[in-house]
Amino acid sequence: MDISQLATDGAAALMQAMVSDLWQGVRPRFAALFGKGRDAVDEELEQVRAEIDEGAADSGDIEDEWAARLRRVLKRDPQAAEALRAIIDEVAPEQGPVYSSVNTISGHVHGNAVQIGHVHGNATTTHYGGDHVDLRGARAQGDVVGRRHGRGPRREG
Repeated sequence: MDISQLATDGAAALMQAMVSDLWQGVRPRFAALFGKGRDAVDEELEQVRAEIDEGAADSGDIEDEWAARLRRVLKRDPQAAEALRAIIDEVAPEQGPVYSSVNTISGHVHGNAVQIGHVHGNATTTHYGGDHVDLRGARAQGDVVGRRHGRGPRREG
C-alpha cells in the first residue's frame, strides 16, 4: 500500500474512532505518530472531536486535513507506517473491499431517486410526504424489498 492510501485510510480510521468507544485508546497512539509534538496533537485531537460532537466542524474537511498530515509523517518516518496500520486494523478490522457507485440522472425525471450505501461524514434524514419506498432493513448485495407508502391509488406498471 502506498503512503497516500495509507494516510487516507488512517484519517478515515481516525474519524471512525472519534465517534466510537475506541477513542480513548486510539487517541494517544495516534498522537504518538507525530513524535515530539504528540502532546499538542493529543490536545488538538480532543478539540477536533469536541467540534465534531457539537456539529461545528465538517468531518470531510477534517479527514482531508489529517490525511495530509499523516502523509507528511509517513514520508518523514517510514517506521510510523506499522503503527498506523495497527490502528487502522483495530478500528476497522472487518473492512472488506471498497466499492464505489456513481448514479446519474438526466432528462425529465418524475419520482424519487434512492442510493443505498455507506455514508461517511455529515448525513441528514429526509422525510417524504408523497409516495415513496421504505427501505429500512434492506440488505445491500442481496434482495431488497421495500414497502410502499403512498396517499394515492397504486399505479400498475
